[in-house]
Amino acid sequence: MFLELTATWDWRVHGFLDYQGYVHPIDTDTKVISTVFERLSSPVIRTIAKRSGYVVELANQTTYPDFTLSVSDPAGQVLHRIALDVKTTYASNRMSFTLGGYNSFLVRPTKNILHHYDTYSEHWVLGFIYAQNPAFREYDLDSMPGNGEIACPYRDVTLFIRRKHEITGLRAGSGNTKNIGSVMTRNPAEFQTVMGPFSHFSRGKQACDRYWAGYPHYCGLIGSPQELHDHPDFASYI
Repeated sequence: MFLELTATWDWRVHGFLDYQGYVHPIDTDTKVISTVFERLSSPVIRTIAKRSGYVVELANQTTYPDFTLSVSDPAGQVLHRIALDVKTTYASNRMSFTLGGYNSFLVRPTKNILHHYDTYSEHWVLGFIYAQNPAFREYDLDSMPGNGEIACPYRDVTLFIRRKHEITGLRAGSGNTKNIGSVMTRNPAEFQTVMGPFSHFSRGKQACDRYWAGYPHYCGLIGSPQELHDHPDFASYI
């Protein structure tokens, strides 16, 4: 439904508007652009939740996930809960995402997560991939830009929404940080259809959780999807 509601959207922004009517450019930093996409996505997510009877909760910057969607019975018992994380990267020869820490809620189910991990039925990723534009020209008070005079720092936005385990890979992301890494692709559109190593299990989420909760152990033993499939620890998930 998200893709249907935003099918005609242009995800570019001019910048931010101050009370004097001046438009200031947004920074080209990925974290800043990620915040823009999250802000633009928020009313769409809330509309989908409202139509489906879910309540939306937000987490702070260091807490998973970005959006929690829950539906409860009249007594307040949670019937279904969805985690939705917004992820952003720029187009390059080899693209991937970081999908959260593997030493947090997968190991301790209340660490860095809005609700207990076991209360979430589904985990989804809303991903944005964009091409970078040249940096904006700096200005002073004598050349303050107006509306339409600043180019958006990105273009050619590709987006997807996928179950998290479907695009999760076998190697950590972000260098030495303890982050789960996604699969890697060369074409942004491939994230809309690519099936990672855990998508080939009948219980893919459970296999993914076990692997990444034990990543320091498994990373030295499992180097390919076939080795993952053949490892006895994952036989029950096939």
